Amino acid sequence: MTETKKKVNAVFMAVLMVLSVVAVSAAFAAPAAAQEISVEDQDISEDGSTVELSSSDTASINVQLPDGWTAEDISDDGDLLATNEVNWDFGDRDDRSVSFTLIPADDAEDGDSETLTVINDHGTQETFTATVDAETEPAPGNGDGPAYDFNIDEQDPWQGQEVTLTGDVIEPNTAYNLIAVDGFDGGDFDGTERVRQVTSNNDGEIVVDTGSLDTGYYFVDIDGVDESEENTFYVNVLDVDAAFDDDSVTDAGPNSVTEFEIETERGFYSIDVSADGDLEDYELFGIFVDESHSDWDSLANDVVANDDDIDEVEEVTPEDAVDHLRSADRTDETFGDLSVTLFDEEDEDDYDEMIRFVGISDTDEYDVDFAGIDEDDYEFEFEETDTEATATANISVTESDSEANFDDSVYTQSSGDLVEFTVELEDTDDAYIQFGDEDSSFVDVFYIEDDSDNGEVTFTVNTRTIGAADAEHDQVVYSDDDIVESYLHGGFDEGDGPHFWADDVDEEYLTYEEYLDELDLIDEGDGEDGFDQLPRPLQWGTDYDMTVDSDGHFIVEDGESDVNNEIGHAILDLVEPQLSSVSTWVGPSDSADEEDNVEDLQDKLTERENVAIDDQLVIKAEAEGIYGYLAAVDYAENSNDLNDGLEDGYEVAVLNELLEDDGEGVNMVIEDQVAHGNQDPNQIDLTADESDVYLLVDNDAGEFYLIVDTSDEPFDRSIENGDEFNVELEYETDGDDRFRFDEDTNERSWQGGAGGDTDAAAFPYYQPDSTQSVSTTFTLEDPEAVFDHLDEDELVQIEASDDFEITGTTNVAPGTDGHLRISNQPGESSFVYDPDVEIDSDGTFTAESTDFSERSTDTEAVVNYRIGGSTIDSTDGIFVDEVVTDDDADEADDDADEEPPETDDTDDEPPETDDTDDEPPETDDTDDTPAEPAEDDDIPGFGVAVALVALLAAAMLALRRQN
Repeated sequence: MTETKKKVNAVFMAVLMVLSVVAVSAAFAAPAAAQEISVEDQDISEDGSTVELSSSDTASINVQLPDGWTAEDISDDGDLLATNEVNWDFGDRDDRSVSFTLIPADDAEDGDSETLTVINDHGTQETFTATVDAETEPAPGNGDGPAYDFNIDEQDPWQGQEVTLTGDVIEPNTAYNLIAVDGFDGGDFDGTERVRQVTSNNDGEIVVDTGSLDTGYYFVDIDGVDESEENTFYVNVLDVDAAFDDDSVTDAGPNSVTEFEIETERGFYSIDVSADGDLEDYELFGIFVDESHSDWDSLANDVVANDDDIDEVEEVTPEDAVDHLRSADRTDETFGDLSVTLFDEEDEDDYDEMIRFVGISDTDEYDVDFAGIDEDDYEFEFEETDTEATATANISVTESDSEANFDDSVYTQSSGDLVEFTVELEDTDDAYIQFGDEDSSFVDVFYIEDDSDNGEVTFTVNTRTIGAADAEHDQVVYSDDDIVESYLHGGFDEGDGPHFWADDVDEEYLTYEEYLDELDLIDEGDGEDGFDQLPRPLQWGTDYDMTVDSDGHFIVEDGESDVNNEIGHAILDLVEPQLSSVSTWVGPSDSADEEDNVEDLQDKLTERENVAIDDQLVIKAEAEGIYGYLAAVDYAENSNDLNDGLEDGYEVAVLNELLEDDGEGVNMVIEDQVAHGNQDPNQIDLTADESDVYLLVDNDAGEFYLIVDTSDEPFDRSIENGDEFNVELEYETDGDDRFRFDEDTNERSWQGGAGGDTDAAAFPYYQPDSTQSVSTTFTLEDPEAVFDHLDEDELVQIEASDDFEITGTTNVAPGTDGHLRISNQPGESSFVYDPDVEIDSDGTFTAESTDFSERSTDTEAVVNYRIGGSTIDSTDGIFVDEVVTDDDADEADDDADEEPPETDDTDDEPPETDDTDDEPPETDDTDDTPAEPAEDDDIPGFGVAVALVALLAAAMLALRRQN
């Protein structure tokens, strides 16, 4: 066994020696040749450049591409792998040279560099840098075709566009066949058909007009150009759709506007527009350029600046605008949402019958306006500028049948007040109204527009301020939801007018002042203007015509006014303002401005001359002719609209402004009849806060309501029970002169006075020496209540039944929330009842029915009348089996006189009830536990004697413990 181990060891050692020799021999052997890779850094065209590389003794080569870069035209059957690597796999080793077209990423910019790595099958690596260079020539064929010089400038044209072919393979002035290609099979043509010949020009270019070509692939048969898909172009037939939203429009008004839509398959395109010669270019310009667009505003201002015959932007017409653009050599400028431009004379024979939409795209529908276009049927043609695509759209223009219908044919109102008009508009959303004429000695022009889209315009006119100098526009006319403008008081911001003419609309314009002069309303040559028409506010006894014109054209002929196209008419009949009455009313205690409209206030008022202090005092005046003044002051002092005070009321300071304007002649005195010592009579403070004194008006009825919260005592001094006040309202006139506007040479005003003297009273609508006044009185009282059913001791009888109503009278205002509190007398068992009280208009009150059945007869109570948490009156009451009225007592007296009571015969014997005098009646046991009211009961089971005995026992016990 030992011998065997020795043999094995010997063999093992021998093997080690052999391996050692082999290893040493290997270590000193000569090295083999290296597997080299040859590639150089290079510039790469943006469209791609050819990269060549080589490797010795290799069976594979791999090039790793940067992200976004790609490769084409890979030689030697190389592949572009999904991992973005170019790979060659040859199968056996040999020296290899390969190439491919390297194409930069889409977002690569000139100068960008990327490092690429090349690896062979030995694991040898080499890198090279590829730098994007825009000036480097692209690889032949641009990676899209064969490696020869041939190019197609547009391989996806629209029908009608030109396709240009260039390259060294094209001979100048040579005819070539244009072939239609049906399709492709593995890159080869799959069916062809000759279409026609095309000819190259002197420069060796072939220009193919695609206007007659159908949709499909086309190839020009040129020697040396492969029949492949990349050498074809594809013609797309473009469709254009154009349409108006309406088949018919009018030549004026809102129905002249319709929506227009145009669509194609292209992103951006230009369209030539005409109407078969039926419309001039300025008419087309006016249809497709919206005058509300800022482009138009700028253009119109340029027209005004360069045309001496046009003074205002509103006068500029589309024809004026086009004439200006041509004369200023600006026909290439675009305007409006459709980018409309004009043609020059050298562009087209019919240049003045066409416009162009430049570089538009499919977007929302556009508003187009046919106002001013002649009645006719029109076919519009829309032609794509660089293709054969066309479309037509038809529309009919009819005469506008505009109407303006007032909601009343005659409006009657007192001079000096406000008038509300409502005009229903048909086939138009705006109009012009001449207010007045030569017969009424006054003319203003209103522009109205339906801005609420409800088909009508509602607006207010202030008859006190219209025509008066220094009256601001919004003190004269106002509309809450629509647009109304006065030409005399500020001109028009909206609308296209007015236009004033002499004799005929074909004559030159007149100014407003010239128009008034022609009507003999002012002397324009003497420097008078529109504010010289009226010496005083609009007077009663005169009808003021309101004539509506559709376009704002007003004509004067032989001293008489007319309109060009009347579509409506109404009359304003002003009547003499009346001062009829003044009266006093009361309402429940509340802030003066609690109600903001007359209807709600009236619902809670009762006419009465005696006013309980803390209640609302309301002075109602039937007085006309002052509400226009109040509205004007409210605008001037508080920036409120004309209608605000009519809807919500005025702070009393507005009324005070009227009363302090001596010249207006309106006086109001509210003062104590009795002056105290050297003091002035006590008066209501007409500068008080709105919560203390407030003013509501009814302009239509000619009434105002002065509301006073007497609980806050808004008087000059304190008030007390019995104060009696006089109320007098007066329209004062001068003995000699009527009212005139203040015509101071430096500052004219809408205010004035007798003969123009603002310190001399003259009510604007009365003749001299015709002062009118009305008056009344009222008395302030402490609030009180008087109860019915008093017995001979002046106690209120309360029937101890399950359904009883306490009644009486009070001077507190009807509608006041109040209640009675019926409670126990001091020291008696507690109870309390709180029935609500309702006050009738005659001052009688009734408490709600109450269940007093738990109360014992002959039990006395305290009865309080309470309002707002305070007691206004208090008396004592007594619970009885049955209330005895005065009539019942009289009947009882009569019975006693006729027949004496039977008990006279039994004087010696007391009635049986005498036996129980020392014991309380059985009902006493229930007095302490009424069914409804809460009571403080005595301790049950203990009388006074028992309590004393218990107290004595406790004292004795304490003494015993001390001992």
